[in-house]
Amino acid sequence: MFALAGILGQHPSSLGQTIALLLTFLGIGVIANVIIIYVVAQVLAERRQNQERGQRDV
Repeated sequence: MFALAGILGQHPSSLGQTIALLLTFLGIGVIANVIIIYVVAQVLAERRQNQERGQRDV
């Protein structure tokens, strides 16, 4: 770990902070994308149900 930090020109503690920040923000992005995909899937399923209900009523 210290060798990698030296190559990058950082102190070992700053490398750890950088990795922690990357994991945090990438994790938030993944969670947000999962929620967005779930909401879109729910909207599409409800739209399909509404269309089927509309065809039955006609």
